[in-house]
Amino acid sequence: MNWLQKNNYIVVLFIAFVIMGAFLLIMDNGDSTYEHIEINHGDTLWSLAEQYRGNMTVQAWIEKVKLENGLKHEKIIAGQVISIPVNEDSIYMVQKETEENETIEVASREQ
Repeated sequence: MNWLQKNNYIVVLFIAFVIMGAFLLIMDNGDSTYEHIEINHGDTLWSLAEQYRGNMTVQAWIEKVKLENGLKHEKIIAGQVISIPVNEDSIYMVQKETEENETIEVASREQ
C-alpha cells in the first residue's frame, strides 16, 4: 500500500488506459471492415469513396482512408496498395479469377 501512495502516477495512468479502452469499445460500432486494394490508373479517393463508402459521407470516408494509410494528401498512385474501410451496407464489384483463368465479376454485400 505504501508503494501505491508513493507512485500514485502509475494508478492515474492505469485508470486513464482503462477509460480510453472502455471509450474505444463503446464508440466502435463494428460496421466497417478493411480491405486491401490496388489502385488502378484513373482511380481517385473520390471515385473509390462512391464505390465503397456505404452510408458514410465522402469526406469522412476519405479522412478515414488517409488516417489508416498514413496519407498526408488525397493523391494516390496507380499500383499503390491501400487499406480501405468497406461498410457493411456497401455493395461493390469483385473480380475473381477461376482456375481456368476466366474472370468473373460478382456484386458483393458484406453481411
